[in-house]
Amino acid sequence: MKKLSYVFYITITLLLGFSTSAFSQFEGEIRFQVEDYTGRTSANPSFRLTSADDRMFIFSDREVEMITGFKADGLLIRNDKQDFVFNTSNNQSLKITKSDLDGLLQMIERYGGAPDQTNADRFDWKTGIVETGNTKSHLGYELMEFRVKGDREDQYASVWLTEEIKMNWGLMTDVWKKVGNRFSETDLPVELVMNANSFPLLFEVFDRGNLLFKIESVSVETSAFDRSVLQLPEDRSLIGITDVMMNMFRQQR
Repeated sequence: MKKLSYVFYITITLLLGFSTSAFSQFEGEIRFQVEDYTGRTSANPSFRLTSADDRMFIFSDREVEMITGFKADGLLIRNDKQDFVFNTSNNQSLKITKSDLDGLLQMIERYGGAPDQTNADRFDWKTGIVETGNTKSHLGYELMEFRVKGDREDQYASVWLTEEIKMNWGLMTDVWKKVGNRFSETDLPVELVMNANSFPLLFEVFDRGNLLFKIESVSVETSAFDRSVLQLPEDRSLIGITDVMMNMFRQQR
């Protein structure tokens, strides 16, 4: 793995950022705390993931700038409508459909070119991942440790997975295969995290015996959680990626 520190940022993106399958989708809310031990940030963000049926909502206590002039603190993934809806203001959201992303990829490949080497091509699954056999209990769930090797023996990412929580990543998986793994600067095996059989409740990055980053689940609620976040408020207006690009064009004139 060439740039292990990118594992942290890639994982956050994936969590913030579905085709349905036969298993029962997890219904509930999982809260995460992010800890950065490198001193690069003064505050550590937290976020929560809410899932039920064919939808998933991720809310962060820190806004993320997606496009120039547009910040979002939440992402609603609607498998039933095949789109992503970003919270950009109190009464407005940005909707990006699967077809929008397909069109963007075609445009990039046509005019800008695209790497012909995918994430799957780069990563050596036989030597790059170690199932340590280590287990532990966390929030009442049994976790298994998998390590993604770095350039040295003392450099690795530790992913703790539970088979007791199953997520349907359908649409997200499809988008990653078409877009993310072609332009990512890391050879992280995202399929280890985004799969239908297990879910990561703890993620740690180590270098020379030092813990650099940690993403840890702090609560899992399967009964009393807010399902309303999986629906858009009636007074919420939606704008498309074309509206955003036109607005950027007008501001530059």
